Amino acid sequence: MRFAVDTGGTFTDLVLEDARGRVHMFKAPTTPADPVEGILAAVQAAAAGLGTTARDLLRQGELFIHGTTHAINAIITGSTARTAFLTTQGHCDILVIREGGRIEPFNFLVPFPKPYIPRALTFEIPERISSAGEILAPLDETATVKVIQTLRDRNVESVAVCLLWSTVNSRHEDRVGQLLEKHLPGVPYTLS
Repeated sequence: MRFAVDTGGTFTDLVLEDARGRVHMFKAPTTPADPVEGILAAVQAAAAGLGTTARDLLRQGELFIHGTTHAINAIITGSTARTAFLTTQGHCDILVIREGGRIEPFNFLVPFPKPYIPRALTFEIPERISSAGEILAPLDETATVKVIQTLRDRNVESVAVCLLWSTVNSRHEDRVGQLLEKHLPGVPYTLS
């Protein structure tokens, strides 16, 4: 059995393909404060519709896909969390430069929307890792903790961390995550 769920701003839709290849569709209201409630309600509706329990239905599952419009809805409505961006020292303008991905790369008159995270909430972390994963400059933990204290003082609600070449060597990013947990507990963060 395969499940696909789309959590929208108003409704959560569940499409279920059973063992015979038949497709069933179910819908439940989305709870914006806790989107998981809508998913569970859709699963409950599916279980009731198929004459089983939610637990037994999910036990039969081999694949569960989830998609959501929550992030794009928040961006469109301007209701995102007050988010800070932490990046490698010397690269604080990465969100405002926007050189890549342009449809017309040589048309410099194309207006850009404001970045999702304003420059005022972008902070540099002293560290550097090479493209080969070598540590060129160690993570300055003292400076990082000072940045985290600034985040607390500025009432940041979430943090995005994207250090150069963390995909090759995540050591510094992982440590920044640990420092965030210790010095800014309860504030969600994302490591690249």
